[in-house]
Amino acid sequence: MRIFYLVFAVLLLVSLATPGYGQYGYHKGGCPGRCAKSCDKHEVASKTFDCKYMKCCTYPKKG
Repeated sequence: MRIFYLVFAVLLLVSLATPGYGQYGYHKGGCPGRCAKSCDKHEVASKTFDCKYMKCCTYPKKG
């Protein structure tokens, strides 16, 4: 049983040390646009921590 706990502890430490692990496609930082349930056709939808269960709607970058 000690080996099981040791393996679990090592996997937990490795997963915490891995950058970006567990973010599931979320962008770091706040939403630069607006939070809404649905975005307009001309807006880009993404997920941020600020919007939680809603979408972050922003305009696409020009250029």
